[in-house]
This record gives sequence, structure tokens and C-alpha cells, in this order.
Amino acid sequence: MNRSASFRVCFFAASLGACSLLGAKDGAAEYVTPPETHSPDGRYAVKVPVFHEDQKDSDARKDEVVDRKSGKTVAVIQADPAYNRSLNHHGTGEATWSKDGSLLLWKVDGKWTPDALVVLKLEDKGAKWQLDLLKTAQQALLERTRKAAPEKYAAAKKANAGSGSAFPDGFTVDVSADVEEGKGVKLPLSVHVDLTANPKEIEDFPANLDSYLDATVGEDGSFAVKAFHLGKRDGR
Repeated sequence: MNRSASFRVCFFAASLGACSLLGAKDGAAEYVTPPETHSPDGRYAVKVPVFHEDQKDSDARKDEVVDRKSGKTVAVIQADPAYNRSLNHHGTGEATWSKDGSLLLWKVDGKWTPDALVVLKLEDKGAKWQLDLLKTAQQALLERTRKAAPEKYAAAKKANAGSGSAFPDGFTVDVSADVEEGKGVKLPLSVHVDLTANPKEIEDFPANLDSYLDATVGEDGSFAVKAFHLGKRDGR
């Protein structure tokens, strides 16, 4: 779909309340603000880039939290962006808000783990703080696992070499946050992180290693580890 067609489609959709499209002259990047990203109080939304058919790869654009009334950017989400449509295993973005619209949990689904997971605290002047929960939680578990089982860690890292940037040190490190259905995001926020060297459970894999931890995100955006264990979490 070319740029002019994108405008026509999104203009029609916007008239039905489906989306809005923001852009600039001379071929500048366009964005949409899907209604499912709107905060409960209607004040904020997440603006995501439009991905075009002739676009070969992702680019430097980022998802942004915007004030719906003024259209001004409140915060640039510092993580891999979601686009207006799924790209292979890369999701479109999921916004979970607190009931008062002051807290946002932004998630972009990936194949084995999220491609992005960010918590933002908003106030009248803009973003008070932002936490890259995915990378923070992954690094916390990687560091503890490496210290607790250095030989197994090194062997698993070697076995999974070349897995790509979505697999830090070659491991699959999943991160999830507890949000009670219908009650929105609240602080402190409980976080669960699970690591495995062998997500496909291959029988003759040369270096099995699993670990997990539980943590919380505090009122100030701090990340505090509460428990760490080698081995698989019960039920996983």
C-alpha cells in the first residue's frame, strides 16, 4: 500500500473510530493511534509507525505516547517498536493501563519472548519515568545464572551462539508481569522471569540450563529481585 492509499484507508477507518493517522509533508513517516491503545480516561494513546509493503526492514522510528487532545508526544518508548500490523512473529503492540491512565505497560509480542516490555509512569508534565522491563529483567536473571552455574552457562552460551539479538547470550529469557484482569496495572508490579537454554526441549541438547526469578517494579520505577532459583519453575 502506498502513502496516499494509507491516508485514504485510515481516513475512512478514522471516521468509524478505528484509527487516526498522523504524518508530515514530503514523504515523512506516518503513524497511527489505534483505539485499543487509548488510556481509560481518554487522555493518552500510543502512536505506532505505519509499515509499508515496500519497506524491507524496521527503521529508526519508535512508538510514542501522545496526548490525544494536543497531539503532542509525552514519551518516546525506548524499545523495539510495534508497527500498525504484525511482522512475522513481531506483534502490533498491547497497551495495558492503570485505571487512572497514569501508568502504562507496553508489550510487543515476539516468538518465544516479548520483543518489548516497558513500564511508563506519566504525570501532567509528561513521563515521570520509564523502565525497559524486558532488558532489565533479562539481565538480572542472566547475571545471577552465570554466577550460580558458570560452567553450564558457558557451555549453553557456546551451544546457542548465533541465535540472534532476541536471545541474550543465546538463552530464551521470558518476562511477564502480573496484571489482574479488569483492574489495570498497579504498583508495585510483580514480575516473573524464566530462562532456558533449550526452549524446544531437544533430547540430546549438549548444555541444558534453566533458571527463574521473581521481582517487583516499585513506585519510583526501581527493579527489585525478590527470589532466584536454578531449575525450572513449577508448572513450566
